[in-house]
Amino acid sequence: MVTSGLAGNAAWGQWRDHYGAIAADPDGRIWGYAYDYPNREQAERRALEECSRSGSGCQVQVWFKNACGALATNNQGNIGWAWADSRELAETQAVSACSTAGCQVKTWVCTTRYE
Repeated sequence: MVTSGLAGNAAWGQWRDHYGAIAADPDGRIWGYAYDYPNREQAERRALEECSRSGSGCQVQVWFKNACGALATNNQGNIGWAWADSRELAETQAVSACSTAGCQVKTWVCTTRYE
């Protein structure tokens, strides 16, 4: 079975990995993200390009495959990041990883799980 809107050669049950990444500057105030890239390297490169447009010193904080990623920060420059099977879980874990008061999710992104 092929779902309408998908490429004509997509077979039912065919799995294609989708990669994503989030990059941020050292304080987590500037970020960039990427999703649905065919490999980790391309996703990371795109996230860095997006982040670097607004600032410098950006580094990839998290990459993920067929999942969601999130980045949390606070006003003191603490950063937490995480990836998980759902946006909600990625956000919760990113805030927890930030590990200080006042941490809030600044960005999140999810890949398409399958085609």
